[in-house]
Amino acid sequence: MVNAFTEGFRVAQARLAINKALPDPTATAAALESAQIVALAILVREQMDPAQFESVYRPFATVLPGPGFTPAAPIDQQIAAFLRLLPTLAGPPEAEIAAVAKALSERPKTAATTGPVITAQIGLDPAANYAAAWKEVIATANQSGRTYAFRAMQDSAEQAAPHDGLGIVGFAGVAAGGIFMRDVLPIEKVLLLYEPFAAVASYESLR
Repeated sequence: MVNAFTEGFRVAQARLAINKALPDPTATAAALESAQIVALAILVREQMDPAQFESVYRPFATVLPGPGFTPAAPIDQQIAAFLRLLPTLAGPPEAEIAAVAKALSERPKTAATTGPVITAQIGLDPAANYAAAWKEVIATANQSGRTYAFRAMQDSAEQAAPHDGLGIVGFAGVAAGGIFMRDVLPIEKVLLLYEPFAAVASYESLR
């Protein structure tokens, strides 16, 4: 069973399907590896902690919900849960949030030497994707006439987040803004904006 997901005809089929959606060779290789990991996780799901499986399966959850999927809670309920979570953050969990937030806000150092090669491949640049998603959220809030409420959600999250120098305050506002606009955004954009906090409490667990 393991070999079926890592070599042979099944892998060739998966690669062919991925190539149709991701023509870039680097992206194809990463997607194939992710698909193999998910397939193997499904194979041993009964031996995995549910939270671990959810984390591994996440790349495919927006396309096909995983086993045990339950719909997200209402928006106001998710935001309330997020606001309750923020003041409790401290120690290693908060440090991890800060590290992920930093990775999502800083372009790769190699971009300076390789020029447009990396910047053109936005799909391979987490920081570029994060910035683009946030711009889309702001534009959508303005276009839908929800700017005031949107800013209020941001402010509430920024006030609730720890102000201890680790730099997660602004990212808390971004995550709250993404959750607030989730009904008019592609779910992958919402998950990306929430990503710094996902290791502490997954988006789906906000209830």
